[in-house]
Amino acid sequence: MSIAICFVARTGIVMGTDSRVTTTGPEGDTREDAYPKLVQFGTLPVGMAMVGAGSYGGRDFRSLVAETWRTCRGPEATSLAVQNVAERFAAVAGPIARDSGNTTDMNVLVAGFSPGEAFGELWEVRLPDGQVTQQARPQSQTFVWRGRADAVKTLWWGANLGVLRHTLESHGLNHQAATAVMDDVKTAAAWGPERINWGMPLTSAVDLIRFQLEVQIQSERFLPGRAACGAPTQLLAINDAGLHWVDRPFEPIAQVSGIGPNP
Repeated sequence: MSIAICFVARTGIVMGTDSRVTTTGPEGDTREDAYPKLVQFGTLPVGMAMVGAGSYGGRDFRSLVAETWRTCRGPEATSLAVQNVAERFAAVAGPIARDSGNTTDMNVLVAGFSPGEAFGELWEVRLPDGQVTQQARPQSQTFVWRGRADAVKTLWWGANLGVLRHTLESHGLNHQAATAVMDDVKTAAAWGPERINWGMPLTSAVDLIRFQLEVQIQSERFLPGRAACGAPTQLLAINDAGLHWVDRPFEPIAQVSGIGPNP
């Protein structure tokens, strides 16, 4: 498990992930803090972030994205809307995931700006079934967390709402009464939606997402057992001027080794 966050604000989009990957083998789990979970889709102003299964049939997340990009040819490659990217990824990666026999979910957030649009949007692809859903329409604002985000949500809402609901109902409150109490707690204590400036500058949105990632990562550092999330963070921002990397700890091999084309 890991964490992925997408903040669709009025000024743009910020996406962020941690870097921990867990590999299960016959002798137990191995964890490394070196897995790129956040990528750009080709050259488009579209980011893709994942949590869940790291691979299907030996094909990891990055290779599935690259395979999808290779299906985009000619003028079509620059004219794809965000929805088209999500649907194309589901069409390419879905059969690979299902044929692998691995039933573990991979959730992929697909966010960016469609051609000619002044506002961003967010879609989600769930593998292996290939389901595509819209999470944020243009001109709407939202936060989406996927994966391990209990510490962030507790801070955001002012309480761990899942635990709170279970506790209230176990003490005899019906669903309606428990919901009313939870709404009151959110109104009184929520740090997030009641008080966040949804029109904050994109640089502030970047700081907010980095802060939330660090809250989850550091909270797990001091819990018993091995943390599911780990640094370094991966961050990018997107607006109508394009996609901009903020934290990119894992550069493409060609850039690191100098074997790519000369600038």
